[in-house]
Amino acid sequence: MVDPSITSADVRGRALAGDLSRTDPPEALKVARAIRHPWYRCQALSDVAESWGAHTQKLQVLEEALAVAGEQSEINRIVSASAWPLRVMVGVAPNDVAAHLRRLVALAEQEPHTLRRADALSLLAFAVRQEPFFLALVSPSLANALLNGWGWRIDRLIRDAVEMLSDSMPDVIEKLVEHHGEGREKRAFLKSLGRAG
Repeated sequence: MVDPSITSADVRGRALAGDLSRTDPPEALKVARAIRHPWYRCQALSDVAESWGAHTQKLQVLEEALAVAGEQSEINRIVSASAWPLRVMVGVAPNDVAAHLRRLVALAEQEPHTLRRADALSLLAFAVRQEPFFLALVSPSLANALLNGWGWRIDRLIRDAVEMLSDSMPDVIEKLVEHHGEGREKRAFLKSLGRAG
């Protein structure tokens, strides 16, 4: 479902801020801050922080982006948007990541819709997947959401998660594979894992 509050100006602003972040970062920051919709403003601010500034500036912009993500009204949107600044924060201020992750995982667990919860947690996990300690903060909740959901979208998230979780939660991989719905996609999935389909 398309969010009717998103305008073409929001989308253009995000693209422009991303382009400017490489050539004129101060202007990119102005453009990013002028984006009305928090989803796109958060993404644009994250792009700026990734490309520009001393450590303190980067951290300030990333904290701003996380605050902007929190302006949204739906839990899954808050958590999903927060994945953008967290991905950048892992390289900029790793000491600050764990507290944000714990807060966002706790928030995601309040999402009543299993697919939305699984999707948001999946985005968080992908944002921090390069750091095992951070991934371990998300993995149990992600695995739980996947194992409690059904349907082709959950199956897609399972396929995406299996490799990522194989080191942090090897005991859950078999459960995820078994939980995946039957059919052509599962056969291809099993083949990709080196198993008979």
